[in-house]
Amino acid sequence: MEAIEALGINPGYLIGYSAGVLLMVLILARAAVNPIREMLQARRERIAEGINNARKAEENLANAEAERQQILEEARSEAQQIITEARQRAEETAKQLVANAEQDAQQTREQALAEADQRRDDALSDVRGQIIDLAIAAANHLVGGLDESRQRELAAAFFSEIPEEARDFTGNVVVITAVPLTDSEKDSARSTLANAENITFRVDPGILGGVIVRAGAREVDNSFQAQLTSMRSQMA
Repeated sequence: MEAIEALGINPGYLIGYSAGVLLMVLILARAAVNPIREMLQARRERIAEGINNARKAEENLANAEAERQQILEEARSEAQQIITEARQRAEETAKQLVANAEQDAQQTREQALAEADQRRDDALSDVRGQIIDLAIAAANHLVGGLDESRQRELAAAFFSEIPEEARDFTGNVVVITAVPLTDSEKDSARSTLANAENITFRVDPGILGGVIVRAGAREVDNSFQAQLTSMRSQMA
């Protein structure tokens, strides 16, 4: 203390001054340091929040990009499916149009053939009577004295009589004649071929006369054409 006084310093004043400085420091600490500390803490929190928000924004951006890619993939898949379905529908429509056209063409051909067959059968039916008349006239000229009704029966039988060898045919039977048979002649043929399950009548003027009967691999050819061929072979 004496040393301090020797230096000309008043100890009381020094103590008072030091106390004032310390008090000022304390006051500044409370008045300035704490707010600065709080400001720094708030800044750190804002920075942390900003970093967290940036991380969330990055995650949201990544999620948005993934969602965008998913939407694009779904759109591409849906578009491809629509294209595939449209192509399939177009192909099915084209096939159906072709099938309908082919069916119409087939029906037209079948109708044309049926009409041609019908016209041929009508013409042969008209000619049949003339053929029978000519046959009767020729028979009268050669033989004479034959009953006309009997001659007509023989002429009709020439075109319609089922051969004896074919009368036991079964299953699907085809009867081929040179001229169309009348309804009564068809009924007679069905009665003769009583074992047949189904009988189809066809006309082939090329056989000239007589009857051909077929059932599967079996056939009885009693046509006039076959008889002429046999006669040629025997005379050769």
